[in-house]
Amino acid sequence: MHKKIIEAALFMTSRPLTLRELSKISDVKSLGYIREVIEELSNEYAERGVEIVEFPDGWMMQVKREFLDRVSHLTPYSDLLEGHKRALAIIAYKEPIKQSDLIKIQGNKAYNYIKTLERKGLIKTEKHGRTKVISLTAEFERYFGESKQNIRERLMQARTA
Repeated sequence: MHKKIIEAALFMTSRPLTLRELSKISDVKSLGYIREVIEELSNEYAERGVEIVEFPDGWMMQVKREFLDRVSHLTPYSDLLEGHKRALAIIAYKEPIKQSDLIKIQGNKAYNYIKTLERKGLIKTEKHGRTKVISLTAEFERYFGESKQNIRERLMQARTA
């Protein structure tokens, strides 16, 4: 039963889960046992189209890289609102971009978009004087299933079309 709950949690999450989070979800106190279950699940998924991956901040299930280009178009990105998507498009187009410039383009709602996108790991911000500089992360590429350079090129083509 614990194994199935851990598997379900790894399947459902949109961000890496820590051993402690998986412990709470599954009601298993032993972090060592949680790690064993994750390893067992990883081995079971070795011959499938998805995999369980360890990130610095936890584990999650994802489509294997070799299949991303074939299936990424099926993701509706339903967990992102239109404002978040617009913010990401602007960031991808102008990266790196100052937070103050994004606010000028999108207005004050962009502060919340930035917080959400940073929490999801799609962007990172670095302090730069009185503002922050925003750039995309590797998670952005994993999330959308293609490189940020390819996405930037498509945005540039769409702008000139």
